[in-house]
Amino acid sequence: MTNEEYLQASYFAAIAIGILVAVASAAWLARGHWEATDCPGAAGLGKVVRRAFPAWLILAVLMGFTSVTYFDCGHGTYDKIVADRAYLVTKTQEQAAAMARYLAAAIMGYGLAMVLFLWARARQASGAKK
Repeated sequence: MTNEEYLQASYFAAIAIGILVAVASAAWLARGHWEATDCPGAAGLGKVVRRAFPAWLILAVLMGFTSVTYFDCGHGTYDKIVADRAYLVTKTQEQAAAMARYLAAAIMGYGLAMVLFLWARARQASGAKK
């Protein structure tokens, strides 16, 4: 496999794997957030949040993927980038790490939203008991 073929294969494989992880995460976490967002006081907002969750995670992965650039001081041209296999491997690893960081941040942000929904639900339930 030439360096150029490796660049193309690793580039598309990295984004495909990142998107698959985001979709799998959304599917796995979807079961637990249905009850949290099904609050009578915020049913419409909960529906929007549930529908936006997979797109939110995919967007986070795409942002992490595009945050890594192949150009730097030592590799300013495409020919210099393709000529260095170790550099290509390093950049692919950086992309994977960036996608994982952005995905983790998106899941944590969504978790915070779930905490707010649960807090509102508990507050509404305690108000109903009085």
